[in-house]
Amino acid sequence: MSEKPSERLIIRPLSDAIYFYPSIIAAIVCGIVVESTAASPATPGQTGLIFTLVFFFNLTIVSFNYTRLSSIVIGLLVVVVSLLSTIYPAIGEFFVKFMEQPLFMNATFYWVFATGLSLVILTALIKARFDYWEIKNNELVHYHGLLGDTERWPAPNMRVTTEIKDVMEYLLCRSGRLVLIPQREHRALILDNVVGISNIEVRMQRLLNTLRVDHAQD
Repeated sequence: MSEKPSERLIIRPLSDAIYFYPSIIAAIVCGIVVESTAASPATPGQTGLIFTLVFFFNLTIVSFNYTRLSSIVIGLLVVVVSLLSTIYPAIGEFFVKFMEQPLFMNATFYWVFATGLSLVILTALIKARFDYWEIKNNELVHYHGLLGDTERWPAPNMRVTTEIKDVMEYLLCRSGRLVLIPQREHRALILDNVVGISNIEVRMQRLLNTLRVDHAQD
């Protein structure tokens, strides 16, 4: 069934904070493990080191772009190092000793970290409820601010492109960048961190095609 011009499409760009949910999961798991195993500074286990590695890797996702090329290079490096560790046991022993380094955080740290970061992400999601874009009735509307300020552009003949510059961000949230160029608009409207970017693009193109046909008939 084709979409009708009266139907609406809502787009909510989100904050970079959403990409930190793996760190929240890691903190919860580590907190449970620490409480169940009664880990202590004398017998720290590996939860502290694992959590730290996950968190810093999470930081790199937000700080840098994992392009397709860089992701392939990193994958090849991992394969090469794995092969070398089988040929040269010293390399494997180095990684084993590294993972055995004592690093301890108690369960309270993990609970506070998970709760605090969850509140940050929740705040970002609430903000997105008041700052979003909508296509309806032949126009593109940007709602922003607590008082519902709006900006409007004509939707027919609007150019739409999607960019997936970061492979890791796409894997985590299926997100990407949406670039909108309305007719007679000289600047591009850039929407970052659009979750479900592929589905949004399909729905938007279908709706815009319907609007284009309807506009031509008028």
